[in-house]
Amino acid sequence: MINIRLRIITSIIAVPIVLACIYFGGIPFLLLVLTLALISINEFYNMMRVKDYLPAYYVGNFFTGFFIVFAYYALKKSWEPAHSAILTGAALVTMIATLFLKRPKEAIIDIAVTFLGMIYVGWFFSYFLFIRALSERGGYIFLLLATVLTLDTSAYFAGKIFGRHKLFPSISPKKTIEGAVVGLVSCLVVAVLLGCFLGLSFFHALILGVLIGIASQLGDLFESLIKRDAGVKDSSNLFPGHGGFLDRMDSYIFAAPVVYYYLVWVVFK
Repeated sequence: MINIRLRIITSIIAVPIVLACIYFGGIPFLLLVLTLALISINEFYNMMRVKDYLPAYYVGNFFTGFFIVFAYYALKKSWEPAHSAILTGAALVTMIATLFLKRPKEAIIDIAVTFLGMIYVGWFFSYFLFIRALSERGGYIFLLLATVLTLDTSAYFAGKIFGRHKLFPSISPKKTIEGAVVGLVSCLVVAVLLGCFLGLSFFHALILGVLIGIASQLGDLFESLIKRDAGVKDSSNLFPGHGGFLDRMDSYIFAAPVVYYYLVWVVFK
């Protein structure tokens, strides 16, 4: 009950700020995404330190910020195609930076975890800016938030009430197949309702719901795998009642690229 109260209080404070930043867009939304991403990548790197890995914090933080700021200005300057090109530069700098970490016996792991953090957090977070630009008041971001939140909530309570069969017991013992199915169905309902309101056809809204439902649950499982490997319960305790920022964003950052490319490549082609 204490945990639930903390979750409610934290949500009451955070939700209005997030919704306002999404609705108005611009610099407030950029700062919101940038703040969440920078906190999240440091949570990820701190978990890697628990495993005695040594990621290049300064490189990961720099490129996480760069990816997001570049995405913001790329939309204004029509530089979006160059968004992919900067990934090559980030990879080169990461490999060069490990020369100065002075851990030649662990260099491969240090390079891998540094680059993974940049992709998993910095690169994926930048897609929120691209999705926000696809509608006047961030309609598709609201769709993403609503579907994932509905999925997480319904899956949690359905798992508690009806859960009998474990989904991935070796990774996340509390998640059940029943919860995952109920979460996916509720995600589809919300996606169809909001998608049609935003002007999507029933078919596209349904497919988008399926993609979000699958991607978000995989994202949650992926972070659970990282935490289990690192031997930690939460990515941090910065978000009272919710764990770390990465714990709250894991589902969204997996789903964001999927939503963006489906809209751009299929719906708006």
